[in-house]
Amino acid sequence: MRLILFGGPGSGKGTQASFLVKEWGIPHISTGDILRKERAQGTELGKQAQTYMDQGALVPDQVIVNMVANRMVEADAQQGWLLDGFPRNVPQSLALEKMLEKIRQPYNYLLFLDVPAATLQDRALNRAKEAAAQSEQKRSDDTPETILKRVHVYEQETLPMIEIYKSHPKFVHIDGTLSIPEVTAAIQRQIGGES
Repeated sequence: MRLILFGGPGSGKGTQASFLVKEWGIPHISTGDILRKERAQGTELGKQAQTYMDQGALVPDQVIVNMVANRMVEADAQQGWLLDGFPRNVPQSLALEKMLEKIRQPYNYLLFLDVPAATLQDRALNRAKEAAAQSEQKRSDDTPETILKRVHVYEQETLPMIEIYKSHPKFVHIDGTLSIPEVTAAIQRQIGGES
């Protein structure tokens, strides 16, 4: 199974991704996780990404495209994968189409967790407040300012790309405002039985 999971920050992508990768036995390829790992390890890519991530801005397309291309040809991704956080804009989506054609790995579904921007902001800000209240270690890019910036970037960069994908026969619209179990069930109704 090869899945591309779309949704804004706070849409529940991470939660649903964890269910999907477990069910299908596929790797979760999250650009955010990869970038944070690079940053924690102090690599050159991580240092470059730090500035953009702290501002809630997107890392330059070519850096992301190269990183994802390298990850998708690793051994564990040969039988399937779940892309989370990529593509995020029209240029990245065009690069992805070329990349998949080159490695001959077409996707099965484009899953869109649709949540209004105001709800995304509320969810993300509440999550940051809860983490702070519980003295949990929060990500350095989870400040109210950067959260709001990420939602704005999502509206400006990602939603136009999603509008293009909506006419694709493999596009699946999911109401992301439903409860977690309801979203999971809606996804399963759409993709269950595929292999």
